[in-house]
Amino acid sequence: MKGMLSGVTVLELGQVIAGTYGGMILADLGAEVIKIEPPWGDAARNPTITPVRGESAIHLQMNRGKKSLVVDLKSEAGREVFYALVARSDVVIDNFRPGVMGRLGIDHDRLRRHNPRIITVSITGFGATGPARNRPAFDLVVQAYSGLLDMTGPADGPPARVGIPIADITGGVFTCLAVLGGLVGRELHGEGQHADISMLDVLVSMLSYDAFDHLNTGARVARRGTAHAHIVPWQALEVKDGFVVVAARGEKFWRNLCDAIGRPELKDDPRTRDNAARLENRSFVEKILTEAFAQRTKDEWMAMMEEYDLPVAPVNDIAEAFADPQVRARGMVQQYRHPSLGEILYPPSPMKWSEWQYPTEPAPMLGEHTAEVLAAKLAYSVETIGDLEDRGVVRTGSGRQGES
Repeated sequence: MKGMLSGVTVLELGQVIAGTYGGMILADLGAEVIKIEPPWGDAARNPTITPVRGESAIHLQMNRGKKSLVVDLKSEAGREVFYALVARSDVVIDNFRPGVMGRLGIDHDRLRRHNPRIITVSITGFGATGPARNRPAFDLVVQAYSGLLDMTGPADGPPARVGIPIADITGGVFTCLAVLGGLVGRELHGEGQHADISMLDVLVSMLSYDAFDHLNTGARVARRGTAHAHIVPWQALEVKDGFVVVAARGEKFWRNLCDAIGRPELKDDPRTRDNAARLENRSFVEKILTEAFAQRTKDEWMAMMEEYDLPVAPVNDIAEAFADPQVRARGMVQQYRHPSLGEILYPPSPMKWSEWQYPTEPAPMLGEHTAEVLAAKLAYSVETIGDLEDRGVVRTGSGRQGES
């Protein structure tokens, strides 16, 4: 079966993560994603960035399944090539700073002259409008700006960043959603649109019910480590060989937990019989659980989880997570064959489809598909492509990644 987005062509002017993660998902869904790169390539190709066998892990993960076309958009001839591709494409994604697309002459208003149905999505740190729009924005900066950093970390310690580049990644997810919404809207209403995605907006939106509470009551969200502001117990607890978490949302799970630790009397103790009482007596509950959980290992607690139906999980490190039978059973480790590195393992997109298997093409070498795309999309002859390359307008071949 063809992919859900087979027949959709995406031109991705993405750099590093924010502009490439959404394109990666679109490629997984079957879209033809053509990565438009400058002669020196996407900055994510830099092999000093999370190196894996001398190449960049970010590039090998984020750009899998895409085609690489190198064209110099600062040249008039390069822009003409790009305009011709836009006329035969559906979507353009970029994550340049505000104003760059306009200065290059490839902003939405100009591209729609070549294709009125084109959907364009720009993802930036702070968005295209507002007083902070021109500020440099990296993931940590946006986490701090959004309030997320202040909410994260131990109660008695400094703020902590989320362990993954969550602003970049979720920005990419919403970029993908904007593309999908644009494609559906175009079919319903006949026109393309431009979407302005701000990583700051994304994280502020994801503050969710805490934001709603603050906006309507003025309440401040305090750092609590792994503890929950409104549910007890809901936190990490130390065991003999590490940590586990317990999340007793609902009295059923609290009562099961009381039986598991051999303290059935706590079910009716006025200090612990319901969540309101446990919130009021948080330190009392935490002391009991700290002592009880310290008596067993992670594996022993997981066995208890099965026996008593407990909301308990081990705090896995990344190696333990990828060795976990559930993660493996769900197919969350896949592989592709890279032309120079051999077999590469990677975590795929999480959606499971009844009639569609994700493609397993590798991340492209720089300019690997330039000649193929120009010939297939624009019917350029070998001589025309060779002339463009001689003039430095495009670059073909499969040179070493990161080579400039």
